[in-house]
Amino acid sequence: MKEKAEKAKRTKSRLILDLCIVLVLLPAVLLCCFLFLIAKPWRHWKPAEVSVQIQEPQESPCINPEGMTQETRILPPEGYKRIPAAGNSFLSFMRQQPLYENGSMIYSYDGKALSNANAAAVYSLSVGSEGYQECADSIIRLWSEYLWSQGRKDALRFHLTNGSVCGYRSFSRGKRVLAAGNHSVMIKLAPASDDEQTFHDWLMTVMRYAGTLSLDKESVPVPVQEVHPGDFLCTGGSPGHAVLIADEAVNEDGKRCFLLAEGFMPAQSCHIIAGYNCDPNPWYTEEQLSADPVCVSTYTFSGSTVLRRIGLPLT
Repeated sequence: MKEKAEKAKRTKSRLILDLCIVLVLLPAVLLCCFLFLIAKPWRHWKPAEVSVQIQEPQESPCINPEGMTQETRILPPEGYKRIPAAGNSFLSFMRQQPLYENGSMIYSYDGKALSNANAAAVYSLSVGSEGYQECADSIIRLWSEYLWSQGRKDALRFHLTNGSVCGYRSFSRGKRVLAAGNHSVMIKLAPASDDEQTFHDWLMTVMRYAGTLSLDKESVPVPVQEVHPGDFLCTGGSPGHAVLIADEAVNEDGKRCFLLAEGFMPAQSCHIIAGYNCDPNPWYTEEQLSADPVCVSTYTFSGSTVLRRIGLPLT
């Protein structure tokens, strides 16, 4: 009887210990599962499926309907010439960006055709089907695609809205962003990989958690006299807006003009902005960019510091 009592006591003790272990480990396991579901390391970027639709385009002396790149489609205004661009520069990269056929609609992340009333031309750069590539994201996307094309992977790093930095190098080692509220960390949840799919998965993560607020904070004001392609106009907010300076031309008197490009909501094709107030000339003058407010065909930027330049060492 005594042995049975001792055995029952030991069994009860083990049950209590096992229960304590379960009570301690269960919350940790549930927390890990919850964080894993938030990070979604199995989720991969994929392009939106679109069916190209053409709308009768507005005639303009600055549009060459046969051109299929930014440089060959959008001609400088009369009396202006494009500034020279080094072969490995961001400006050269933008000029080589392919476009959809002249008159193409804009396409949303779910494949729907949207009005092109405010677009002089639409880039054929794919939009992710996840719905994150809006205005600031389009600038991040174009800069990142440029850096990737140059093999400058160490420069692929952007701030998220909460101030954290998400770099491609960490992402390629398998680290993923875990975000809760205004806090985030990067922990290893996936195998290491370094290819184009990983690059676009990283971009998807950055665009998910970044925006005009983060782009505004990690950039610095630049005077209009020093503005060049790659800089941008930005009003940080929710939603705010951001527009990229995509090209530059100059006349014999030194007067400059610029092409502007943007994404918008809902997430959609990046496109070259049409001229303000239905102007068939899509080039915006230095005088227009020095005004306060700065009016483009889709937004009005107010304030003396809306012209910005990325503060990270991208150039």
